[in-house]
Amino acid sequence: MDKRVGLGLLGLVVMGTLAGCGASKSATSQNKALNVTMPSELQTADPNKATDAYSFYMMKQTTEGLYRQNKNGKVVPAIATKIATPTNNGKTYTSTLRHDAKWSNGDQVTAQDFVESFRRQVDPTTKAQYANRFATFVNYDAIQKGTKQPSALGVKAIGKYKLQINLSRQNPSFNYEAATEYLPVNRTLVKKYGAKYGTNSNRVAANGPYVLKKWNGTKDNWEYVKNAKYYGAKSVKIKKINVQVVKTDSTAEKLFAAGKVQETKISGTTVTGTANNAKLKKQMRKTLTTAVSLQYFNTKTKLGGNQNFRTAASLAINRKVLTTKVNQDGSVPLKNMVAQGVAKDPNNGKDFAVSTGNYTQHNDAKAKQLWAKVKKELGGSKFNITLLTNDSDGSKNVAEYIQSQWEKDMPGLTVTISSMPLTQQINKMFKGSFDVSTFGWTGDEPDPTTDLDLFMKGNSVNFSNYVDKQYNKLMLAAQTETNAKKRFALLKAASQRLSKLGVFNPLYQQAQVNLVSSKVGGITYSTFSTAAQYRYAYWK
Repeated sequence: MDKRVGLGLLGLVVMGTLAGCGASKSATSQNKALNVTMPSELQTADPNKATDAYSFYMMKQTTEGLYRQNKNGKVVPAIATKIATPTNNGKTYTSTLRHDAKWSNGDQVTAQDFVESFRRQVDPTTKAQYANRFATFVNYDAIQKGTKQPSALGVKAIGKYKLQINLSRQNPSFNYEAATEYLPVNRTLVKKYGAKYGTNSNRVAANGPYVLKKWNGTKDNWEYVKNAKYYGAKSVKIKKINVQVVKTDSTAEKLFAAGKVQETKISGTTVTGTANNAKLKKQMRKTLTTAVSLQYFNTKTKLGGNQNFRTAASLAINRKVLTTKVNQDGSVPLKNMVAQGVAKDPNNGKDFAVSTGNYTQHNDAKAKQLWAKVKKELGGSKFNITLLTNDSDGSKNVAEYIQSQWEKDMPGLTVTISSMPLTQQINKMFKGSFDVSTFGWTGDEPDPTTDLDLFMKGNSVNFSNYVDKQYNKLMLAAQTETNAKKRFALLKAASQRLSKLGVFNPLYQQAQVNLVSSKVGGITYSTFSTAAQYRYAYWK
């Protein structure tokens, strides 16, 4: 799922002035390509259809919305000339667009590019898996029900360079979503290619610092080439980035150590081995993120629909062992659905996750007791369950640990691991074709709803197929509550309710470990922005 299914789902947009030390380098040195890796294939280059984190990582290099995040994760203006101050009790945002913003095919970036993109995404015929990014826009619900046309969505162009957005309720995360999710499309190419827009690099245009090249929709390598039409092109120093998908941590480390790539991501035991290499350790970067790893139970299945099983499955996992012995990357146990660092609770000044409480205690004895109840309730002694995961090294290691813990505490349970490319995993989850799925979710707003919205009725990423009336009622009340303390009290109650239901299994708060060459400057990571932005990179 940045909100992205990172599924590692699901996301979860980028100009700036380069640091001074890069400016003295000659043009010749900057012509050298930067070689980097990606942990998974791209799902799509169409912002209206993207759900995975890695497609959005690509879009951070190629596509700008009204705003973007700078290298420190702060929201700053992009296609809009400034951050808009909302009117109409916080529900109307009016933005003036830059006149010098162009697409890579030469078209002007206009307000209508945003209008068409937003309408296209909420149009049921587009079959966008994440249309509810626009759930706070006026008439979104009616459009989804088919009682209004997409043209009724709360967005309109007021002339060529002015965009107005009308919300049905206040959205505290609007600026962050405008920087990461509310992206425009090139109308010329959408008209030309229709549903095939963004299915390869020739069917999409860029309005950001780089243009996607040499990607055919399935390839595990591609390029980012400097966008000559980009309004901030003078600040972009490196002209080409070569990207290759590398799913094996040991391979990523070897490529880096050999100087064949200058940036890569590693996890698990590879991190420990790398830390023991003095030269590589100096080039290691660790970042604790607000991304979370969790499991969805399909509550329509026999075991997934049993609350005692779901609780036993959570109790059987020692998250301290999982993070320190299996991941070994600085990740920390997740106490509930919301990661630490997302927001503070104004009622007590504590981190919201801490204020909510710890619902992930490890207890083997209790897990075994509940399993005995499950067998009686379901009338059997032997059960099979398939654990779905993506095929990266780190994900497979986590799955194997969980498999061992479940089979130890729940005798008679056989756990089969099914690992596959991330895109395939996401598709199976959307189809409901799974028992339990382990994945990552990258919320990108400093608000608890970035995670809690996942389990609301109507959320397309509610893969559990479970709706709780009380939880929904609390979340809906929070949506319309304008008093911050009362709102957070409602969100806290909702989070606690969700944890008790156990329709998901919180695993850990993700840390990211990158290797970045000492020959390259300008590459940084932050809590809410863990994808490197190559617009800032330079050869030292």
